[in-house]
Parts: sequence; structure tokens; C-alpha cells
Amino acid sequence: MTRRVWTAAELEAMDSSQVDAIFEDSIIWDIDDAPQDLLARSRERIMRRIEEAESTQQT
Repeated sequence: MTRRVWTAAELEAMDSSQVDAIFEDSIIWDIDDAPQDLLARSRERIMRRIEEAESTQQT
């Protein structure tokens, strides 16, 4: 699903309740709905940090 991208000018023209509603609507609550490339990059970064933390704890 492609989400609408709002420009700064569009957001600035709205009142704060409209901006808040857009923000709330943009939150992905179910991990199955998240972009898979984002999840893959996040997993890689997390695993790299775990490996680094474990290697420094062993020395």
C-alpha cells in the first residue's frame, strides 16, 4: 500500500489537529504491515549491535 506523502507547505497550511491526525494515521501498529525492506535493515542493524556488544563483553 502506497501512503500519501505530504509536503511541508501542505502541512503548514493545516491546523494542528489535521497534522496530528495525519501523524496518527501514519503509525504502523502491526509489524506485518511494515515495509519489509525497513524490517530487514532494522534486523541487520540490531544483529550487528548485538554481535558488537557480545564481543566487547568477552574481552
